[in-house]
Amino acid sequence: MKIKIWLFLSLIIALVACTGKSGVDGVDGKSAKEVDTDSLALYIRNNIMEELWDSIQSEAVLDSVYDTIFSSSFHKIWMDSTKQALVDSLLDNAYDSLYNALYETVYDDIYKKSLNKLFQSYIYRKKEAFNGAFANHYPIMYKDDSNAVLEVRVKNTDTQWHYITVKTWIPEYSDTGNVTLVLNPGKTESFGPEINFIPEKLLKITASTPVQVQVRAYVLENNLEILIFSESYLANIEPMQLMGPEYLGVDLTLWQNVWVTPNMDSISSIHSEMSKIMPSYGGYQLFGYDSMEESINKQVQTVYEVLRDKGIQYVSNTTVGSSGQKIKYPIEVLRTKQANCIEGALLFASILESIGIDVAIVDVPGHAFIAWKTEKESSKLNFLETTLAWNETPVSFEDAVSSAVESYEKEVELGNFDSEKSRIVYVSEARKEGITPNAIP
Repeated sequence: MKIKIWLFLSLIIALVACTGKSGVDGVDGKSAKEVDTDSLALYIRNNIMEELWDSIQSEAVLDSVYDTIFSSSFHKIWMDSTKQALVDSLLDNAYDSLYNALYETVYDDIYKKSLNKLFQSYIYRKKEAFNGAFANHYPIMYKDDSNAVLEVRVKNTDTQWHYITVKTWIPEYSDTGNVTLVLNPGKTESFGPEINFIPEKLLKITASTPVQVQVRAYVLENNLEILIFSESYLANIEPMQLMGPEYLGVDLTLWQNVWVTPNMDSISSIHSEMSKIMPSYGGYQLFGYDSMEESINKQVQTVYEVLRDKGIQYVSNTTVGSSGQKIKYPIEVLRTKQANCIEGALLFASILESIGIDVAIVDVPGHAFIAWKTEKESSKLNFLETTLAWNETPVSFEDAVSSAVESYEKEVELGNFDSEKSRIVYVSEARKEGITPNAIP
């Protein structure tokens, strides 16, 4: 039996060694590329006696046959050639990748440098103090001078036109604003990208905070942005509670309406308390009263009585560590139960706007109170001294109205409204100008 097995193995080995595809001799390993396993199997099936197959029953014998075939043929011929083919393929790919990388790097570097020489860029104007209260209103605040916040000038010295994009942002505090224009040969264009501040980030600022304003300019070529200008500069962001100065002589009287926030979280609870006193209310409707003026005055009185019961105290608070006046938002007044005259007026205005009454802030030298239209299409006003709502001794609504009317008439006599030392600013006028409430939760 052992003789038969070894004769069989020898025959198989000889066949493997001598059988190549299309009859190619592979004994010396010089020209053999692969073993034609189909021809080998056919030969074995047709030429080996069935008894030999029956005699190979041991697993050890089968393993021995497999190992012998594999090590004698596949290992030396097929495996070595496959390995070399794999190495050759990897080398080819490596050469291609290296070539492409070098080509792109060198070409890209030369091309970018040539483009950079074609453009002259610089920051012409920049804002170095951003007031958080107005930061996202600058496009409206400076609509008559759109480049007041940031202006970048780019000159094209090329003989061809190019698309230019200028971007700006403040890390951690803003999104990226950008402007793209076509720049013709020999022309200079001004780019004024907006800086879009993130309200949640602004709310966390409690004192003047230094930041780096990032400015970049790119030429757009082959769907790529190629940097031609990069600069940053130091600026400060002031807290959202600051009524601070703005340059270019901006009149902030109208802009204080960003503090009038009718959609603040606590408005709904104020409405619930109002409904206990006045079941039906909401703007210029009679609600069973004899005149519109009576209906509107009753609604304002209801707001006065609800806020009078809040236990709010008058507290002067004018600084925030920066130039300007600190003004708490209405929601902050309700949380802290503290308010000065302008803060109280803004709180009343927020609630009255929320129920549809045309309300105004009356600014007089060193003081502020509110007014409202007694009828929707009328110019007739009534007035309220809001600070009396937090008087230690309760003051009636009627007395608070009389006090405000007296203050108004005094300013009229002094001619302060004519000279604009005193002003009546309607919230509705601010809204028409695009001045919206700041996003305060």
